[in-house]
Parts: sequence; structure tokens; C-alpha cells
Amino acid sequence: RILIIFAFIILFFTICFGICFFVVYNKYDLNVSELTSINNGIKVYSSTGTDSTLYNTDRSIVEIETLPAYVCNAFVDTEDKRFYSHNGFDAKRIIKASFVNLTSKTKSQGASTISQQLIKNALLTNDKTYSRKIQEIVLAMKMEKKFEKDEILEMYLNTIYFGSNAYGIENASNVYFDKSAKDLTLNEACCLAGMIKSPNTYSPTKNPENCEIRRNFVALNMLKNKHITNEEYESVINSEISVFGENKNYQSYEEEAIYEACALLNMTERELINKKYQIITFKDDKLQSEIEKINENKISYLKEQTQSNLDSLSVVANSNGEILAYFANSAYNLHNLRRQPASTFKPFSVYLPCFKYNIFSPSTQILDEKIDYSGFSPKNADNTYHGYVSVRDAIAKSYNIPAIKALDYVGIKKSKEILSDFGFNISNSDLNLNLALGATQNGVRLIDLLSAYNTLSNLGTYHPISFVKSIKDESGNMIYSHEDFSTRVANSDDCFLLTDCLKTTAKTGTAKRLNSLSLNVASKTGTASNEKGNTDIYNIAYTTEHTMLTWIGNLKDNVLPTNLHSSSQPTDINKDILSNIYSKHSPADFQPPENVSFLPFDSQNYEFNHTVIAPMKTEDRYKLYDWFKSDFTPENIDKNKIQIDAEISKYGVLIKYNTQNINDLYLITMRDGKQTKLKLNSKESSILDKDVFSFNQIEYHIEDEEGNAVSNSISMRPKDYLVNLLNSEIVSKKKWYV
Repeated sequence: RILIIFAFIILFFTICFGICFFVVYNKYDLNVSELTSINNGIKVYSSTGTDSTLYNTDRSIVEIETLPAYVCNAFVDTEDKRFYSHNGFDAKRIIKASFVNLTSKTKSQGASTISQQLIKNALLTNDKTYSRKIQEIVLAMKMEKKFEKDEILEMYLNTIYFGSNAYGIENASNVYFDKSAKDLTLNEACCLAGMIKSPNTYSPTKNPENCEIRRNFVALNMLKNKHITNEEYESVINSEISVFGENKNYQSYEEEAIYEACALLNMTERELINKKYQIITFKDDKLQSEIEKINENKISYLKEQTQSNLDSLSVVANSNGEILAYFANSAYNLHNLRRQPASTFKPFSVYLPCFKYNIFSPSTQILDEKIDYSGFSPKNADNTYHGYVSVRDAIAKSYNIPAIKALDYVGIKKSKEILSDFGFNISNSDLNLNLALGATQNGVRLIDLLSAYNTLSNLGTYHPISFVKSIKDESGNMIYSHEDFSTRVANSDDCFLLTDCLKTTAKTGTAKRLNSLSLNVASKTGTASNEKGNTDIYNIAYTTEHTMLTWIGNLKDNVLPTNLHSSSQPTDINKDILSNIYSKHSPADFQPPENVSFLPFDSQNYEFNHTVIAPMKTEDRYKLYDWFKSDFTPENIDKNKIQIDAEISKYGVLIKYNTQNINDLYLITMRDGKQTKLKLNSKESSILDKDVFSFNQIEYHIEDEEGNAVSNSISMRPKDYLVNLLNSEIVSKKKWYV
């Protein structure tokens, strides 16, 4: 009875399964025409409507009979060793994968056969759902009934994505090895077969070490399945992977447009291709062509001159953040490339926070001297100390020591706030004084650096960087249309002051090669380095109409020839780009905001006391001029006011006053926003403030009994003195930083 009941239960579930399978099997239809159609690639158009179909998404179909046997075996042995024996799905692999997914509570294991992968690549999405998996299996079974195994394998090899916008083995062979698939060596076949699990992770150009490990894994599978000999296996694993080093077909703008379209539509590139969408971009064909010539000519000359590997990028955006030209002159994909920004970071990490919080104005002087913060003792690029320099000159000449001092003064917290506002998300490990030199753990994307300077060009108004103007489907229906979105992320007053300083950079500073153009242009250079030498050089320039970035590096060796400098080669490229853009007109100058004025200050006091105060004399020869915010103008010194001075020592701050009439006068001390009032002694000419070293900032002035200020004001930070005292007098061996 038990056996009969058990048999009926099994029969019942078998019938139920059969009915369910019959329903599901007939639910999905195999679209043979779409499965076998030759894809026409992604249509990418410039703003003028020129078709720029990517060469390597236009799948070149290869016949399986023309391929060496080891090419097919490499893919079968790696992806589906029972390909020739199953009917579309591998039950053993599915059971194993299901067990792993259930125990790990993930969907990491797919167990897809080559037939299933073909169905997914050609007809379905990448969604990791069980319903999609069932559909995939059903369609794979139907396909197996309609096509021979070699036909399926041929379609599969012509559909796989190999990264770098290469779809199909023929395109992949050309992109990576500059040859047809029929000419692939065993070593190269193993590389390509290993890539498809994760094209970026195992790319021979992006991650050669990972590619080699994966290639050896493929070769081992072929050896186990007796498709290669021991000698052939040893030959593969001991061979170098020689990829095609030159990018013959520059499609960098189109590639970036495809990346952006995928993000906008939440699709993969393969899904985008299957949809046959048309992407209309902001590309200016004429400007793109000119930039390609300018960059390529310069880099080709440098490669020949230095006999070294060089990579470069030149990109131009208009004031709305629309990318007009983008040329990545590299065998590598630069889309997500992150590099150390070096001195190009200083405007955002140092000077903009100081302008925002009125720490200084462009004319404020900083003492450029030897510094040592707990063993951190950086130098300027020219290994020279320049004494007192203005903030304007420190920016223009890209001095390191004034930048570090300024960052120390304004504080890391305020610096991080500004960087975040401009789209730079730095890690906690970056929160140190190295931030002033643009040293970050993860680097920054070059396109994000361009975006930040484009925001500066708009005096603090952010416009998203955009390649894609619109997207249409195969029938011409609008799927997406770009809308300009802008938001203010920084005060226009501060951005104007910084921009005016960067205009000085383009006139007399590190980017002075731009000065011969006689344009209203702001610019910043940057040089990143490691223990071997310079690794990256930049020039970023912007006008009221355009922002442009040129970067040069060496991604293969990560070191540049010694005769390459940010002030020369990338600046020369941007100079030629500017000359081309403004061959028939000049951009308007940056207009000062309402709260910024061009004001005089006292030249004698500036020269001898290094402070910025209002002119003490009316004659023009005693005046200098610069831009100032309305809430931070040169201080007016009343000659009739009591003059006070302050000296700091290890005993405290000694405040001196030069008046005999001190009846009913009070010393006002401001500590962290809290005011202390002390009546002055008529018999004394000074007073000692002992309680100072626990405070960051202290301000002193004298008031009468009615609260009117009757003296000048003195502001100081005893912390600076204490640091020097600890380093020079108290501690002889170990350096301290408070």
C-alpha cells in the first residue's frame, strides 16, 4: 500500500510538472529572425546628424569552418564542456548552481550553457530572476531542435561581448590582436575565451595579470579535455600576451556617448544594441576633427622624440556642460580612469575654502618658508623658498608651501565640504595636509575634473557634463531628450576671485604660454609624480564659453620622460585648441559679481608689514589695486586711533599700547566667538594674556566705555608659535604637530 501511494504521488507530481512544462514551453516563442540577424551596430550621431556607427559594434560574421579547431575548443571547454551532448541545458550544472544559490542566498551561480548564453545575449535581458532563467532554458531547448550544434556555436561566437565595444570574435580579434579570427594563435584564443566571463576584469589591455591567470585556466581545461598536448599547454602558459598597441579607429567620443546612454536608460551595451536605438550627441564634427589632429600630432612627435609609451586625453565642453569634442588618444579605455589630480586640486581643496571663509583675499601674503609638520616637510617644485608671496602669485606659480599653510589654517573639514560640493568624494584617509598637493588614495576621474572647472567658469553654477542630446528608437520615436539642469554649488564672489587668480596663471604663471593668444582665459596646470618621476601632467583652461582639459600620462610604465612638463606639452595642446575655437572671435571677460569690487590698498604697509590695509596716503604711487569681497575689504586704519601691537612668547601674548590717556579704556579679547573685557591700567603700557595656547584664533582691540573701537585690531593664532616652540626648543629629536 505504501509503495502504491508513493507511486501515485510520484505520478501526480510528474503529471503536474508535465502540464506546467507544456504550458511554459508553449508560452515563449523563439524569434529566429532576431537570433540570426546581422546587427548593424549602435548608431551614434553628431549634433549635425553625421552617422558615426561604431566600427566594432557592427558585428563582422565569421563562419565556424574558417576557424582553427582550438578556437572553438577553447570556448567549449571553458564555458560548456558538455555542449555537444545536452539539449540546451545542463541538468547537472543547474542542480549544482541551485544548491549554491540556495545555501548562499544569492543568485551568483547561473550554470548557463552556450545555448542559454546565446539566447540571453541575443533575445533576453541580464536580469537575474528565476522567470527569466526559465524562459532562457525553454528558448534554448527550442533552438537546439531547430539548429545544429555547430550553427549554434557559430552564432554564439559572433554574438559574445569581449569588452572595448567588441561584439563577436572577429571584431575582438581585430581590436585586441589586429588580425582576423581565423589567424588567432592558441595563446590568443585562450585569452579571448577567458575574457567573456568578465571582459573588464580579464582584459589583456586593462588587466594583463588577470588575463594571464584566466588564459592559463582555459589552457588547463583544454588539456584536461585532451584538446591540446602537454607541449602546447606549456607553450601557452609560458608565452607573453602581445596585444595590439595602437588604436587605429578613434571612437572615444562615441564610446563615451554609449556609456552615458546605458546609464540614462539603465541598460547594458548589449541591450542597447539589440534595441537598435539612435544616439544623437553634442559632438561638433569640425572641432572634434581639429582636436584629434592637434593632440595626435603632438603626441606622435613626443613618442618619437622620447621613445616612450604615452596616453593622452583632450576634451572640450561648452558653458552648459555639453561635450563638443572628446579625444582619448590611447590603446586603453579611459572612461573610468582615475588619476592623481596634483596641483589641479589646489583651487578646490585650498583656495576656494579660504576665499569662502574670508581667510584671505588674492593680495594676502603668505610666508613661503621651510616647514615641517611631524616629519611632513614638502618643497616647492623649483626647490626654492620665495619669502612673502601673495595668494595670487602662489596660485599662479603653483607653490606648494603656501597652499599647505593655507589648508592648515582653514582646516581639512572646510576643504572637504568644498570638494564635495564640486563632486569630489574623497575618502577619510585623504583628510590630511597632502590634500593641498592633490594626493588622494583613489585619484579622480578626468571628466569629473573637467566638470569642476566648468563650474568655476560659470562662477559656481553646476551643469552636468553631457554627451547625449537625445535618444530615438528604430522608428524615430524620442526615448530621451536632454534637459539642462543647473544648480549653484559655490558663491559667485569666491569663484570670481579664484578665476581672476587663474587668469594670472595664464598670463604670468605656469600656463603663461597661453598669454600670447590675448584671450580672457583662466588656466591651471598640474604634475603628479611618484618615486620614479612624473606620472601625469595636466593643463585645464576655461573662458566664459568653453572649458577644456588635456592630460598626458603613461599607463603602461606609469612614468613620463623627464622632458615633459605640465607648463609645456599639455598647455601647448590647449593653446592650439583655444586658437582654433577663437580664430574668428574672442570670448567675453568674466564679469565681477555685485559684491566684488576693484579696490586700492596701501603699498608701503604691504611691502614692509605684509598686511593689506586701506591706503594711508592719497597719492597714487602709494596704492596697489586688487579685487575684494564687500565683506572683506582692506581695513581702514584711523591715524587718531590707539595703535596696539602684540608679541607672543612661551609666557603668553604681550599686548602693547602707545597712549598715555587710558582712562576708561578696555582691552577686548575674542576667543572662539566669546568676548572678554578687561579695564586697562593707567600706569602700564602693556598687558600679558597668559591663557592663549588652548585657543585657535584670538583677536584683540581696545574700546571705550561706550563700546566704540578706538584702536586697530590684531588677530593671531598662538597655536603656530606653540608648534615652532615644540619643534625648535622643547623637542630635539621627535617632531610634533599640534
